Amino acid sequence: MNALVNWLRGIRSSNLVFLISAPVIIWLIATSRNYGPALKAVLGIEENAWTLLGLFLICAVVWIIGGIASWRILRTLRPDEDVSAIAIDRRSAAMWFALQMVVAGVIAYLPQMDVYLVSVVVNELDPRSSEHVVVVNGAFVLEEAFQAQMLINAHALLDGIVAFSVVSFLWALAPFRLHATGFGRLSWYVILAVNFGFGFYIVMLAHAGFAVGLMVTLRAAVFAYLGAAVLGMVWAMLSRLKPSKRADVAFSILGIMLVALSLWQFSRPNESVALVGDLDGRIGIISGTPQGVADTIRYGDFQTTRPDSPYKIRSLATLDDAIALLNKGSISAALLPKNAVGDFPIIWETDFLPVVTKTIGIVCIVVGALLLILAGIGRLIGAHPLVVFSDFFVDTIRGIPMLVIILYVGLPLSGALKSASVGYIDLEMMTRGIIAIAIGYSAYMAEIFRAGIEAVPKGQIEAARSLGIKEWHIARFIIIPQAIAIVLPALGNEFIAMLKDTSLVSILSVRDLTQRMREFQAQSFLAFEPFNSAALIYVLLTMLAASGIKSLDTMINKGKSH
Repeated sequence: MNALVNWLRGIRSSNLVFLISAPVIIWLIATSRNYGPALKAVLGIEENAWTLLGLFLICAVVWIIGGIASWRILRTLRPDEDVSAIAIDRRSAAMWFALQMVVAGVIAYLPQMDVYLVSVVVNELDPRSSEHVVVVNGAFVLEEAFQAQMLINAHALLDGIVAFSVVSFLWALAPFRLHATGFGRLSWYVILAVNFGFGFYIVMLAHAGFAVGLMVTLRAAVFAYLGAAVLGMVWAMLSRLKPSKRADVAFSILGIMLVALSLWQFSRPNESVALVGDLDGRIGIISGTPQGVADTIRYGDFQTTRPDSPYKIRSLATLDDAIALLNKGSISAALLPKNAVGDFPIIWETDFLPVVTKTIGIVCIVVGALLLILAGIGRLIGAHPLVVFSDFFVDTIRGIPMLVIILYVGLPLSGALKSASVGYIDLEMMTRGIIAIAIGYSAYMAEIFRAGIEAVPKGQIEAARSLGIKEWHIARFIIIPQAIAIVLPALGNEFIAMLKDTSLVSILSVRDLTQRMREFQAQSFLAFEPFNSAALIYVLLTMLAASGIKSLDTMINKGKSH
């Protein structure tokens, strides 16, 4: 009894309230006609959810087993390892690989594995852009021919995975002297990387349908948090740089070179084009035409009197397509290069700088001017240019609402990146949202890391320098570990805030908990059930996160006084 009371006393008070209320909440959900479907829709629970969850856990465990076994083998290759410990580790690793081999061989040929593979691929593809996803009875499914070919390829990959686990097991039984060679060490690093890569994909990237909405939210929060932590640490470490005349000169020279390159790009010959045909029907615009020129044609700005309504524009891939459609009469006019006009009547002529050339010029002059400004301000106030940039970035990002950052990164900035790369760099909406949240929160985490770095005793840093330790090693082994331990509660609070703010990525149509809540509300015309379900899930997630952070802080800082 005393043990139970002590355990209850160790739980956060808010968690106790939720724990006591849980039976009532479960009863209300179980007895309500609408809460069950709402909760299922918000979480993203699909058919065969328990089968998908079981296979997800088994696949994750398979690769975790391989990672543990690989790490145990690599431990035996350390020169300071005890001989008896080497024998134990190698036997243990061989047993782990044997278990991985058996489990991988079983699940590779389970009939239920097809259900898991189809669910992962369906949730991986974007139904708005992929031609292989169709809607059947309100659910997304794969097109039959594509699904059949996908399963053939997936089973070939599963056979390769089983063969890989067999080879790993046999290689673990090989004599130790073979492992100790350079090739042996490299092979185990490769095996570890493969196990880690597949495990990371299964846990963090593969969206199986047992709770897609929940997993999307958690994965977005984790990736955004890692990105924000890395960027925040970078900004914090940059703020510690000392003034450097060499850096001022380097920034100035590079800035001048970029400005000169920009001026050269803007001075290059323009491309002459002509609008040919007549204006009675659609007007063809070839891909790569600047938006300003396309808008001039669309709204009739090239004429002395503008039309009552904008002209209809058709985007075309190539010049050959434009000429062919113009000859067929599918379009009445087209914007063609001057050397390809031929006998078509010319309506209007203009010239413009090619898109790629203009983009390079703009980027060079912006970056070059920024480098010159940073060098000038750094010289003026006696600071490193990167310190100036770090302060500018942190202060600027903290002044912009998170929703604005997500919209800016997700729409205009990503669109500009796609246009500048001629369509090669087209980020998914999920990726755009993660990058936006990481950028936004990195400014706050930079201040947290900076406070933790300032709290590290200066005497330790000076003592390390007096011993001749490199600055990088001082930061890695002395400053960063102590700083993180000091600011761990604040970092935990940032994760909780970030977990909640992942709901903002729904504005980009990412199908997380919030987006699925909206979809269910729009389909069912119910308000309380989906909104209450989403709120309940977010509360549960934040309470679990807060409890985990408290336990981690207690474990790391046990016996320490701040």
